[in-house]
Amino acid sequence: MKLDAHLRDEELADEPSPEREAHLRGCAACRQRREAQLAVRLALRALSRDAAVPAAVRALLETQKRATRVRRLLVASAFAALLVAAAASVLVGMTRRPSTPMPSPLVDELALDHIHYEHRADLAEVRGDPAILSSYFGSRLGFAPHYGTLEAANFEGGKPCRIAGKWTALVWLDRAGHWLSLFAMPEHHADRRGCALAEGVRVCASPDPRGGARVLVGDLPEEEMLRLVDESLL
Repeated sequence: MKLDAHLRDEELADEPSPEREAHLRGCAACRQRREAQLAVRLALRALSRDAAVPAAVRALLETQKRATRVRRLLVASAFAALLVAAAASVLVGMTRRPSTPMPSPLVDELALDHIHYEHRADLAEVRGDPAILSSYFGSRLGFAPHYGTLEAANFEGGKPCRIAGKWTALVWLDRAGHWLSLFAMPEHHADRRGCALAEGVRVCASPDPRGGARVLVGDLPEEEMLRLVDESLL
């Protein structure tokens, strides 16, 4: 499965350009993200400064017009806090999913590639143990990801895969009847170690000390997936 790169959040917020609009016409994921951004901005603009302050607070402000400068500063701070809380409630309500180690739509893209190639090892361009797979990717992609010996897992094969516009090493594993996809990302995509749910499977990631990130996709329990990700880094 080959997917084009998605626009970054800051690109979606920029002034429109012919190239960006052409991309959005053909990319449902980016259109959805831009619509969410616009909805948040409209909601923030619609917040009433008066409505954000309870009546009791407004009455207190009226009786304290001659308060000291320090008191006025404290009231202004409370007023600003109310506005921030109101804006935060709008943002929280529109959050797509809890914070993950990797941003959307990258998580969905990895999950979709896992589903696309599931149990189709006949598509493998190379088969063998971790050393053979690493050497193959070194010659094809310009970087040789290290693969640890994962406990009770068979390396079924691997092939280059285009994720987020970058060529990535994809290896298939079979562990006790569970089909897993192990991605070696050449660039920094994972902020921290953790898992997310996407398309009915878990996507677990960890930054790679050698550079980039390691991502495992499958249906094992979260703690088991994270342990296997760590093993792949050893």
